[in-house]
Amino acid sequence: MSFQKLKTKFNSLNKRKSLQFLIVVILGIIILFATGSSALTYNIFSIPFGNILVWFGLIALQLFAFISTNNFKINKTYIAKVIRLLITLLIFVSISWSGIAYTISGNVNFNFSSTAEGFVGSLKASILYWNILYTLIIGPFVLMITYNLLRFFIKLKKQ
Repeated sequence: MSFQKLKTKFNSLNKRKSLQFLIVVILGIIILFATGSSALTYNIFSIPFGNILVWFGLIALQLFAFISTNNFKINKTYIAKVIRLLITLLIFVSISWSGIAYTISGNVNFNFSSTAEGFVGSLKASILYWNILYTLIIGPFVLMITYNLLRFFIKLKKQ
């Protein structure tokens, strides 16, 4: 067996194991939130465990989208490059999410109040918080669907 075949087999195995791990993480977090587990309220370094799980879940979701589509590298069109740039941006924002959420809310519990003075911790900040969160959850799915449709149409065009 040549070195290239071994390398391809190794990369394939690593990709499969990575995707399996990410699926387990995402499903585990979904189950904890769906059941309303009391573990979500435990504090770790004064940060609610639920906030830490959301952060890891967002990172796992972005990485799942990135790895499952072969890093968005199969297609070399301009649109595919834009999609790859967008998923890279989503990965960066999801890694930075905890800091962003703390900056917007002004506290580690990510609570907002109608009595807050200024933007930090206010209801307007809450709207920004939820919009970013929705984008981080829906964005990878939209990009994966768009990328796969692009690949499909390119294959149709080649035939």
